Amino acid sequence: MFLIRAILFILPFAIAGCPGGDTRSDLEVTYIANTGFLIECDDKKILVDALFGGFDSEWCYVPPDSVIGFMVEAHPPFDDVDIIAVTHMHKDHFNAGYAIDHLLHNAKGILVCPAQVAETLSTSIHYADLKDRKRIVSVPLDSVVTITVSGVAVTAIRTAHLPFYEEDVSTGKSVDRHRDVEHLEFIFSVAGKTIYHSGDTYMNDVRKYKSYGFGSETIDLAFVGWWDAREMLTFEQLLVRDVIRPDRVILMHLLPGREPRGHPERQHAVAREIYVPQYSMQTRTFPVKRERGTE
Repeated sequence: MFLIRAILFILPFAIAGCPGGDTRSDLEVTYIANTGFLIECDDKKILVDALFGGFDSEWCYVPPDSVIGFMVEAHPPFDDVDIIAVTHMHKDHFNAGYAIDHLLHNAKGILVCPAQVAETLSTSIHYADLKDRKRIVSVPLDSVVTITVSGVAVTAIRTAHLPFYEEDVSTGKSVDRHRDVEHLEFIFSVAGKTIYHSGDTYMNDVRKYKSYGFGSETIDLAFVGWWDAREMLTFEQLLVRDVIRPDRVILMHLLPGREPRGHPERQHAVAREIYVPQYSMQTRTFPVKRERGTE
């Protein structure tokens, strides 16, 4: 087990020079549920926030039992997954039992996660068997660290979880129930592509995102929280457009039973293309632009 403790306070990530391969490789993305996706590029597979489920919910989409079965037993397309990335420990992003079962069925997979996520695995009888299968990112808030996992450059940004305020019955004061959640955002650089996943962060500070290193290069694909298309862009949408600068956006954390207003897929003010997943296991292939004579 490797514990990433490098304290790189607000150290910008570097897109250029990251491990990659053929820059002409297509990018294939399969939606699982909520913020869960399978990303395939070149010969690499990355599973982000997908190993969860087994509960009923009116506030998020949950993977069908059949999909969960395929994931935990590492059946295609979930075989030979290189990286299992987890943004945080909430049950709509991660299930410890599912993660352990997947790792036991997939001998090459490496779990990349915050320390809180790793701690949930420690009660398993198989925990010792997985000691070399984890990359635990334990850094202070607003730190950035880049590690190489299975030939993929993985940048983890330690950010705050979106706040959720409730009244503390003992004090009568409003308390952020998510204040102690260890949360990571991810940037994956693979085969010449740069892919960003925001998790459940609160994207409200342009200065911070610039200090993380965003803005110098275009992100090929960004997974960001769901929004309605509006006549006036929100602060978050402006931050995505002007700082994250994605070529394409896939919206996540969709609300069950609520159709997006304003047709986000047709709104190109934030990115060249914006997609709204429709169902679990929906797959999109994003072909690269081929140079003339290379077809």
